[in-house]
Amino acid sequence: MTNSARATDLLFESDGAIDVAVETNGKGFMGFLVDLPGAFVRGEREAEMLSKVVPEAQSYLRWLGAPHADLSGGRVVERHSCGLMVEDADGEVLLKADRSRVTGEKFQHLAEIARHSGETFVRLYHSSELKDWVDASRVRKTFYGDTPKTIQEIFDHVNGAQYYYLSRTGLPFDRREKDFVKTRRFCLERIGDLFRTNGNSVVYEVDGESWTLLKLLRRFIWHDRIHGKAITRILSRQVRLGLIGRYEDAFRFGIEG
Repeated sequence: MTNSARATDLLFESDGAIDVAVETNGKGFMGFLVDLPGAFVRGEREAEMLSKVVPEAQSYLRWLGAPHADLSGGRVVERHSCGLMVEDADGEVLLKADRSRVTGEKFQHLAEIARHSGETFVRLYHSSELKDWVDASRVRKTFYGDTPKTIQEIFDHVNGAQYYYLSRTGLPFDRREKDFVKTRRFCLERIGDLFRTNGNSVVYEVDGESWTLLKLLRRFIWHDRIHGKAITRILSRQVRLGLIGRYEDAFRFGIEG
């Protein structure tokens, strides 16, 4: 990523402890790494979730090509309760960081990471050979219906969600574009226009959920990562089963088995 080290200098200023905002419904826990927008961890219990913080942060920094950081662990700085199915990765939290005032420079760096994230997701998809192979372990019901069970279904889901995120701002737009990268760039351009007009000052209330422009950028990256991990796990299973020889770990997750 261009200027990745500079971007992480702006985003990640830490004594080695990683600030984590926790969202839970009592059945599952989702942790958001505050200074690394889009980075997240999950677990049935809070302790399990927090045990994954350092590997997730290291993966995120590797993905950005940032210098190695000595990290000591997760530190819970926010707790939020919700009635959604957090165990299925549903959530609605508006972090304190999502409400913050930021400079145009920092906003642009975040937008650049969101662009890079989308391009990484597309590269992961195109590098996959068996896009329609059904992963039987993913056949189940969630709050939004059947879990996508092939790489193609996951890709189509993430692509379609891009317009959903942009719609949270209330902006009118043409939904005919199907190309993933062009759609991501279009969404980021429109979000950038809003930032240049109002900064990050507006809170959009849509269907009972609060959004800001910073939350939108975070959710774009988060959605790429959560489904990028799903694709990477499918590819790892395909290797284990001897269906493919190797795969590209585009997000640098380091998933094995």
